[in-house]
Amino acid sequence: MDPYSIDQPELTRAQGFHAVMRFLRVVSRHRIVLIAIVSAAALFAVIWHRQTPQEYQSSAKLMIQQTSSDPRMSNKYAAQGLLSSYKQLLLSDTVLVQTVNALSKTPPELTGNRERGTWPIQLRNMLAVSFEPSEHVLEISCRSQSPEAALDIVETLTVTSEKYMESYQQNLSILLMEQLQNKQVKIVAELRERERELLQKRRECGDIAVGEGKDQSHPIVQRVNQLNTDLIAVRSRRLELESMLVTARTQVATRADLTAALKKLEIIVGEKAMSRIPGMGAANAEKLDVLNSELTVMQAELKDLRRNFGLGHPNIKRRQSQIEMQLQLVASAQHQLDSQVDAEISDPRIGRWVVNTITAELASTQQYEATLQKDYDAAEESAVELSDKLAFINYATRDVELLREQHTTLSNRLGSINIEQGGGSFRVAPLSEPMLPKFAVFPVLTKTLLIFCVLAMGLGLGIIYVIDLLDDRLRSPEEVRDELGLSVLGVIRRLPEDEVNQARIYVHQFAQTPHAECFRSLKTSLTMAPVDTKCIAITSSEASEGKTTTTVNLAASYAQTGQRTLLIDADMRRPGLSRLLEVRGNGGLSEILRAETDIPEMCRERVVTTEVSQLEVLPCGPRILNAGVLLSMPALADILDWAVSEYDQVIVDCPPTLPVSDAAIVGRYVDSMLFLMNPDKTHRRSVARAVDQLQAMGLKIVGIVANTNLSEESNSYGYQYGYGYGYSGEYGYGHDDELDDDVGTVIDPYVTPEGDAKSDGNGIGKAA
Repeated sequence: MDPYSIDQPELTRAQGFHAVMRFLRVVSRHRIVLIAIVSAAALFAVIWHRQTPQEYQSSAKLMIQQTSSDPRMSNKYAAQGLLSSYKQLLLSDTVLVQTVNALSKTPPELTGNRERGTWPIQLRNMLAVSFEPSEHVLEISCRSQSPEAALDIVETLTVTSEKYMESYQQNLSILLMEQLQNKQVKIVAELRERERELLQKRRECGDIAVGEGKDQSHPIVQRVNQLNTDLIAVRSRRLELESMLVTARTQVATRADLTAALKKLEIIVGEKAMSRIPGMGAANAEKLDVLNSELTVMQAELKDLRRNFGLGHPNIKRRQSQIEMQLQLVASAQHQLDSQVDAEISDPRIGRWVVNTITAELASTQQYEATLQKDYDAAEESAVELSDKLAFINYATRDVELLREQHTTLSNRLGSINIEQGGGSFRVAPLSEPMLPKFAVFPVLTKTLLIFCVLAMGLGLGIIYVIDLLDDRLRSPEEVRDELGLSVLGVIRRLPEDEVNQARIYVHQFAQTPHAECFRSLKTSLTMAPVDTKCIAITSSEASEGKTTTTVNLAASYAQTGQRTLLIDADMRRPGLSRLLEVRGNGGLSEILRAETDIPEMCRERVVTTEVSQLEVLPCGPRILNAGVLLSMPALADILDWAVSEYDQVIVDCPPTLPVSDAAIVGRYVDSMLFLMNPDKTHRRSVARAVDQLQAMGLKIVGIVANTNLSEESNSYGYQYGYGYGYSGEYGYGHDDELDDDVGTVIDPYVTPEGDAKSDGNGIGKAA
């Protein structure tokens, strides 16, 4: 796992593709290792192939089908179970022992083994049995060092298994028939016994036709239902009479109108109740009876006439007219009788008659209800006893039907068993006969070579990956371009030590050397870059990569072409540029950043000229405790705006990217950034991490400078202008750093020279 993946965002598709392409380039670079490993594997595969004994294979296919008429044996699960059982039979010790004994010649694998008890195990290892349930096909294969032995084993095993199955199925059929016959005898005896019990229970019920599936219920059940219906009707009549009796007594006591009571009594007691009322309706009732009798006679005569004459006969028409007149007379008499009841009746005699009539009717109803209740209780008790008997009859009927079905099934199975043909439920038919193999199936040279080469290639790729992890360097400009996706604008060659010790600015003192030409080539590449490079910042991933020397000589190359060039030392933690050019006594950037007004004037006062014409330097000024906070102030933008307006080229020397964030802060205000690295010293992952950090912040990186100069540890002036880390691994002040010459102490950016802390309103202190 990449050690920087914790701090980096998740890989995108483009980054993943970039990683794959990079690894392919690594493989191409170490292709000799991969070719050597694959070649060695191929050679080893050939040797192993020649030393391994060859094996030959012979196969046969058998079709196994169900012959049973049982529908349960025709599904795919039954077929799979049948084939699986036959496979277990082929590989069983009994069949394998019989196969070995029947072989014409002992196979080479069994020749040297005298323990015959282990022969089935060895023979089972030589065999392979597979099947396809959907096609009902079983395949037998045998591998042996002898082709004749492989063929002999398959043929013998097929014949032996068929004979074994024929014998087994015949014995199994006989045993099965005996078991079925014994079971049939038991079922017949039980069936007869259950039928006798069922008949006896039906006789006890008194109705031989009762039971489930019968349309007519038992007479006892019918009587219970009828008694229950009658009892409900009588109870309703009794309740109604009791209510009428209470109402009638109240009306008689209060001498109220009895008309409503009489009408209701007529509905309950009958139509002739009115004729029995004392002093009312006797004559009208008798007249109504006479008229009804005459009407009945007329209707009978009309019926007789219709049998002999048609509808238009005069006698029939005359009789119909008489009947209509008689109906009118009956209706008139009935109306007269009803009108007597409609009149208000309050005679005490009639009231007493109503009460006595209701009382007599209620007593009769109560007596009838008691008789019905007694009969209902007796019938209900008989019905409960009958229900138990009927339940037993239903259960017994089901048992009899089930026993009959079992008897029928057993009879069918007994009839389907054929002992003479073995009685088997399946048949075995050969589909393909085993053949004498002509070519070995193992080992195959092409497969062996393919397997060994694939494994070797995987091993080789793993070794190359480990080598790439251990060799964490960028060896060439091409590697730099492919790894970082940035162009290499220039390569700085190693500077001669004797010449370095003689000059602060190498391109000024040794302008005609090939080494100075490297800086001028870098300047040309920057000038022709597709992005704006008028104000550019230079940084690196870590310290001691030669950034200061490259920055000074690049600025001098711009100045030598007649361009006014300003070199700003923004490394306020370890100002190597200011010490190299010996410009540390004039104040500088740290003071201007802490100022509040008149920034251009302060910049002009602190700019220092150099020995190179058109090249001026803005030193870092007194060092501070927290340069990142000071660089984040708005004054930095004002300083760079002034520099761009006054000079043709502005170059800012920044601290390394990984130890501190100063370079990223400066990068927000410049046109682009130039990244410097040392291919022989800088770790690939460090460079990639630093570049990713800058690009993630939206900063433009114009390109990479590969610096191979390793001799810039010191010069004749004795100043260290490389970078270093303290024992804690943090970029900052080392134990050998001296105090500033012009201040004599390290300045806190939040404290004024008078010692009073000031703030700009955002919690950041500035100098007064």
